[in-house]
Order: sequence, then C-alpha cells, then structure tokens
Amino acid sequence: MERQEQILLSLERFNFLTRSHIQRLHRLGGDRNAQKVLRQMEAYLHSFREGYDTVYYLNKSGREMIGAKKQVKRTLQTTHNLMRVDFFFHMGCPPHWFNERKVEIGGKVCVIPDALFFKDKQYNFLEVDNRQTMAENKAKVHKYRKMFESGVFQNDKNFGYFPTLHIVTVNKSRMKRFREICDGLPFQVYLIDEIK
Repeated sequence: MERQEQILLSLERFNFLTRSHIQRLHRLGGDRNAQKVLRQMEAYLHSFREGYDTVYYLNKSGREMIGAKKQVKRTLQTTHNLMRVDFFFHMGCPPHWFNERKVEIGGKVCVIPDALFFKDKQYNFLEVDNRQTMAENKAKVHKYRKMFESGVFQNDKNFGYFPTLHIVTVNKSRMKRFREICDGLPFQVYLIDEIK
C-alpha cells in the first residue's frame, strides 16, 4: 500500500506520468511488473495511450486517497507536461524541482517558468516548447532577457547570478531559432528526442 501511495503522490506532483516514468521513479523493475502494479491501482487512476506508452493521472478516488485538491484533465497541455517530466529525468531527478512556481524578487513576480529546479548548487529555469508560436516564444525569452539585463537576480542576495534558462523543443529548426533569440543569455536548448 505504501508503494501505491508513493505512486499517487508522484502523479499529484507531476500531473501526468507514463508507465515508463513511474517505472523509473519507483524502481518497479521490468515492464510486466510495472503493468501488474499499475493494474492493481486501476481504481485510483485514469489512463490513455500516447504513442507506445500508457499515460496515467489521478481520478477522483486517487485524489481522495492522498488528499489532492487539484483535478487534472487530458488536454493539449498533456504532451507539454510529459516533456517536462522527460527533462526532469534527463537532469537526474533533482530533488528540488518545482512546476510552474512563481519566481519573485522583492515581492514582485518576475517570471513563472515551466519548472524551477536546483542542480549543481544553482537554480535553473525550464521552458518547454511544444505548441507555442515562435512569436509567443520570443515574448517569453524577452522577459528573461529584461530580467537578465536589469541584474535583478545577479544583485539579489538569494541568487547572486542569473539562473540558466533550459529550453526543450521539438525540432532542429526551432532549436536554431531559440539559439538566435537567446544569444547573450545563459541558456541551453535541447531536442526532446535527444533527451528521452
């Protein structure tokens, strides 16, 4: 029962997880064992097929079991969430990982990245590019550039540096465009197919 509760808590934390994500997070061993464990949890989960994998999220019973308040539904953002989880694994599962956390300096919201995480003694921002237009992406990067140029993070006693902006995108042409619009910022761009 404890393992099941831990899996439910992971689903609350990440909203959506594939079978392989759950398998890796909770060390479920081979595919057959993972499927067996998840079959035993069907009363607490919704699932659907995405490519070659099954994606899971909490149903009402699952939310009640762990006291989760947020109800998630399958939307166009689901792939965006799964890409964020893929990057979480790529970064080695940082223990300090916060999805869509407001970052405030001096009581003022500066940015809400797709994820804020702490790795190698530094904070980092993550932005996932799945369905946004490049105009939307440019506007978002412009926010980061304004913060970088203002020195708001570099001059803050809790930071002292500007966090690296990590961007996960879907193809090489977008990767190239991100490299152009992020020039001058501390950043890294990744293709989702290369980090899965």
